[in-house]
Amino acid sequence: MTRRMDIEVTSTRPDGTFTWRQAGAKAPKGAGGADVLPADAKVGDVLRAEIDMDMDGPVVVSLSQVKQRERNVRLLTITGSGAEFKPVTEVSTNRRSKGGDKRGDKRGDKRSDKRGDKRTDKRSDNRGPADTSRASGPGAPRRQFTPPPPVLAKRPRAARLHPLNVHRKAVLEALKPEERVLAEKALAGGIGAVRQAVNKQNALLVKDGKPKINSDSLVNLVVEMLPRLRVAEWQDSVEAVEKIIETVDLRDLRAVVARSNDPSLMKDASLAEKREMLRAALERRQAAEMQNWVDDLRAAVDVGRIVAALKIAAQPPKAGSRPPDDLRPRLVALTLEQLSPLTTSDRWVIVLEALAFAPIHNEVVPTGVPATVSPELTATVQRLAPAIPRIAALFGVEIGPKAQMPRPLRNEWRDKKAKTTKKPAAKPATKPTAPPATVPAGALPVEAAAPEVAAPEVATVEDVPVENTAISDN
Repeated sequence: MTRRMDIEVTSTRPDGTFTWRQAGAKAPKGAGGADVLPADAKVGDVLRAEIDMDMDGPVVVSLSQVKQRERNVRLLTITGSGAEFKPVTEVSTNRRSKGGDKRGDKRGDKRSDKRGDKRTDKRSDNRGPADTSRASGPGAPRRQFTPPPPVLAKRPRAARLHPLNVHRKAVLEALKPEERVLAEKALAGGIGAVRQAVNKQNALLVKDGKPKINSDSLVNLVVEMLPRLRVAEWQDSVEAVEKIIETVDLRDLRAVVARSNDPSLMKDASLAEKREMLRAALERRQAAEMQNWVDDLRAAVDVGRIVAALKIAAQPPKAGSRPPDDLRPRLVALTLEQLSPLTTSDRWVIVLEALAFAPIHNEVVPTGVPATVSPELTATVQRLAPAIPRIAALFGVEIGPKAQMPRPLRNEWRDKKAKTTKKPAAKPATKPTAPPATVPAGALPVEAAAPEVAAPEVATVEDVPVENTAISDN
């Protein structure tokens, strides 16, 4: 197929041939014979070519001069009027301060008659002298805003305890393979976990018609190893506490000190020095934390941060501690000021959530309910009724005989976020149940060594850590 294209002569060769490319572009390009090139053509000339495309590329069939179209252009001469040129300038003005309109007197008069005078008369009568704060202009006073609440000093968060596994690993490596399986199960859940694993394996053996394992011998073996395991576990905790003794959380420090009273630890005389050191550190830290708690509570009461003060009072370093006698009446008085009939329902909800868990929850009796009781306030009073029975009586809420004490709401924003972004529940992976292998008497099978959720038979208070609750300053 032949097509026309403007090409540019890029070079000439001694044999009479030439090279070309499309005018204004790098491709397509090629070479042509001397018979088609005009005699007066030179490098850089633009010619009109007829090109035939074949398998070897473009081939120039013929060349001709590009005809230049002549344009008949006539220019007009601007003579001008001869007057001196004066530039136009524009000055921006504040329309509100001038009170007029640039688009005409008629529109400005109309606006001032229909809207301006009426608005000025009404606002001047209703607002009173306080309106001067909204005046504009360089000499007008600045508008007064409500100052933010005072900022309370935040103390650094205590460090949680994360013990290593040095001593426990050394004890486990010194045991036999069958004993190590029992020791790991005992460290995970105590003797109760070992019994549960053995009973589970015996149920599988009975189902397959095989003899059961003697659980008494396994339990007796665990009882013999348990003192060494408890000592190793306590030593790992002590080494971790010593590194952060001044910043460790009091709950973790109390747990370590409480475990030192174990009979298996009391028999080891080499641990007496560590035990006394931890007890002295606990008393010192507890006295310092109590003083900090009183100081923070007093600072919140002094600046009127009642919600923050109630939350601080509800979280003393030592359970059962009560606010000082001089702060208790002030705390009650500030709470009553917030729970007045003139306060909004939203504010009532916030204060009641903090008051229900404070030590003065039975001493605060408001004079009446708010003028407008919202559904959120009613639901809050019904939930907190066992903790604030005297306030619940003002709202007509009855408390059942078996009503349980409420728990504080925590991490509400996480719950809301989880509801908005729900993910489909993953199907539980089913594993094929392998037939139980023959287990010699006195050894725990492999299936029993798998980690299971099993609680020990007896759980002490020291073994259960208290959940960390951060004080939110509202």
